[in-house]
Amino acid sequence: MELPMAVVIGVLFAAGTYLILRPNMLRVVMGFGLYSNATNLLLITIGGYTRESGAPFVGTDPKTAVGLMDPLPPDIVLTAIVISFAVSALMLTICYRVYRDYGTDNPEELPVDDDFTQAGEMRSVSATAYPPSDGSGQLHNGLPLQVPGEGRPTDRSGPQREGERR
Repeated sequence: MELPMAVVIGVLFAAGTYLILRPNMLRVVMGFGLYSNATNLLLITIGGYTRESGAPFVGTDPKTAVGLMDPLPPDIVLTAIVISFAVSALMLTICYRVYRDYGTDNPEELPVDDDFTQAGEMRSVSATAYPPSDGSGQLHNGLPLQVPGEGRPTDRSGPQREGERR
């Protein structure tokens, strides 16, 4: 493997990892695209590509096959490009639908199953943050509550003291 190709592959994997770790669904899709391109370059490089190697189907003499590259990795890469295009199109469509339905592409702001009632309506923020209890100190799944004092914070919408922030 030549050094410039190794550096390019490393940079693509690093940039893909950076994008996947960002809280934005479009960046995750772009990160997976970079992963796909880096993997394709890695397959081409592993297949014997160098600046001096020739095309895999040149010449009829078997003795001239010494400096040729393996023909299988480019074929696999062609298939991988088509598959990654289809997966990227599907992921972008899902991102568009999620943004259209919820108004955000931040996965941390999307509702989860606990945010909905049995009827399918969104719960309020206070109902989600403090689930109902039967007074036994146990949540509905049997875990003990870890809330000191009365259990719910008091309303502090009244006059604020000097130097206190909301």
